[in-house]
Amino acid sequence: MENSMLNTLNLYAANVALICVGINVLFCIVNFKKMNSPFKRLFIFLLMNFTIEILALVFIKMGMNNLPLLHIYVLAEFILFSYFYKSIIRKPSAFQSVYWYFVVGGSILIVLNSIFLQSIFDFNTIAKTFVQISIIGYAVVYFYNLVEDPAFSPTTSKSLRLVNSAVITYYSGSLFIFMFNGISFESENSNIVFWIFNSLLNIIFHLLILYALWRLYYKKTT
Repeated sequence: MENSMLNTLNLYAANVALICVGINVLFCIVNFKKMNSPFKRLFIFLLMNFTIEILALVFIKMGMNNLPLLHIYVLAEFILFSYFYKSIIRKPSAFQSVYWYFVVGGSILIVLNSIFLQSIFDFNTIAKTFVQISIIGYAVVYFYNLVEDPAFSPTTSKSLRLVNSAVITYYSGSLFIFMFNGISFESENSNIVFWIFNSLLNIIFHLLILYALWRLYYKKTT
């Protein structure tokens, strides 16, 4: 009975998270012409995220293993967040110097992991952990730029800080879920609770992004 309730809660949480992603994508489409470069880059990630989530549901309905989509998602997540943070991180200068080496090298390692270490039909926990640590690293480096970067208006900077906070919140919290995904728990319920927690973090992540977008494009005109 408890297991059934947890599964139902997990399903509802995942569906709410998907709705939040969809709302953010729709918001970006409506306001695309007004968006500056960093938020257009963020929109590409949100659109990819939404597309993968929809395809994952289709795979489940068809009785197919949807884990290959996770391998695609992880690679795209790494590339697109790298692309996003490149537009807002100015210092240290070494970041721009090593950026392409890191992105190309990291992408190759993610692909090699899927080919040789963790099958596309299994969780790619190694690659996912690497990507999450990298994104958390981007977010921490961005904090270094908050006071010193005059490239953006105060309103844009506030919204970017909200997005960065969303990144820190979600990726720091979900990092350990994917790191320890291969561990077998004594109770199956423990594993479900972890995934419910991940969905809740995902909801918070997308709500913070939605608030950042609303604050940037609507609050200042009302």
